[in-house]
Amino acid sequence: MSQTDHTAPSEKKRPAKQKRPAEMTIAAILLGIILSMVMGAANVYLGLKAGMVVSASIPAAVIAMGVLRGIFGRKSILESNLVQTAASAGESVAAGIIFTMPAMILAGIWTEFDFWITSLIALAGGMFGVLLMIPMRRVFILDNPELKYPEAIACAEVLRAGAEEEDGGDGGSSGLLFVVVGIAVGGLLKFAISFLGLLRGAVEGAVATGSRVFYFGCDISPALFAVGYIVGLPISIQIFTGGAIGWLIGIPLIGTMDIEAESSVALAKELWSSKIRYMGVGAMLVGGAVSIWNVRRGLLAAINEMKSLIAGQQADEDKDDHTDRNISGGTILVLGLLCVALIGGIYYNLLGQAIGITVLTTVIMLVMSFFFVAVASYIVGLVGNSNSPVSGMTITAVLVTGGLITLFGFGGGLGLIATPGVAGIVRCAACRSAGRRGGQVCSSWWSPEH
Repeated sequence: MSQTDHTAPSEKKRPAKQKRPAEMTIAAILLGIILSMVMGAANVYLGLKAGMVVSASIPAAVIAMGVLRGIFGRKSILESNLVQTAASAGESVAAGIIFTMPAMILAGIWTEFDFWITSLIALAGGMFGVLLMIPMRRVFILDNPELKYPEAIACAEVLRAGAEEEDGGDGGSSGLLFVVVGIAVGGLLKFAISFLGLLRGAVEGAVATGSRVFYFGCDISPALFAVGYIVGLPISIQIFTGGAIGWLIGIPLIGTMDIEAESSVALAKELWSSKIRYMGVGAMLVGGAVSIWNVRRGLLAAINEMKSLIAGQQADEDKDDHTDRNISGGTILVLGLLCVALIGGIYYNLLGQAIGITVLTTVIMLVMSFFFVAVASYIVGLVGNSNSPVSGMTITAVLVTGGLITLFGFGGGLGLIATPGVAGIVRCAACRSAGRRGGQVCSSWWSPEH
């Protein structure tokens, strides 16, 4: 694979004028829609079954490159980038919905999913996240070179490898070879686990001694192995350490707590479900507060950037650079107000046309969406989209929303309905803004020779 260039996008010198390759074409749009549906459906199943999703950017980039270049002979790297961004949008919005709206069923508020309410929350939350992300693009990508965006860089390298291969470069040939080898190895491993049964997908065991239970387990997942490789050793060690503290230290220290279970493994899992993960929520709350503090300057810079956009101010040298242009501030403002009005209408419908709690819920959603879009963007830049703790942000949103609604005297059934409504919008906004970063970083890495 060609040597990775870690130069910050803002430091790269681009010619004043460059011929822009095709980007928003019919082929790219149709392929993007198809992949977004496929990746979204796959992640809905994975998320509801295993409680986690995997970023679709890299596999979508590989598929887009293969279809557009290999079948249709199209050479534009920006077309492939558009396709992978669309696919990422599908899975990110799906992730925003599946971890929030099922609460309406589990809490007994709904007996079945409301198609229109669920669809409108996904639409409004996703669009609002994109709009909030626009003024943060310069802050967290162009002017923040210490954020590496590991998955986005890996995705950019896949697209570059395809471009170099098309141009006859040796680096691109070796890069595509490694991509194909990775697909083959991962596919064979998954086939051997899920279809042939030659390997076990999980190995686990537990021993109960007195009031203590000791558990050890491991899942075999090509997707998670790949994510660990992409984000690098330091981040992987942190993730492993968190799991080890919870399962190897926390569960034995807590003890059985008079919980009855059919087996030691079931007992350990019940302790994790009822005790350990709430300790993790507390740790996430602290981490979320620290993350907000870390991005405080970025938040102020994003506000100033939004003011500049609304005032129509943009550096003259940036206006001709297709990788450094925004839609007008007036357009952002109008679309943002429309999103807020739509969200307010959703809450008004959900909350039985109660104006007071509708206004309060909408204000909470606005504030929390702004903060968590910034935090999600920052964390994705550090550890990648697959490892972004959006679930922790969602839990924080649930706790803060519930607390504020109770504080203002809106408890009971209305508070129970409002809480997942806010969490759904906030999670969709955070997931969508984080997923969109990959396409932006790839666009920023584009160079004229490709």
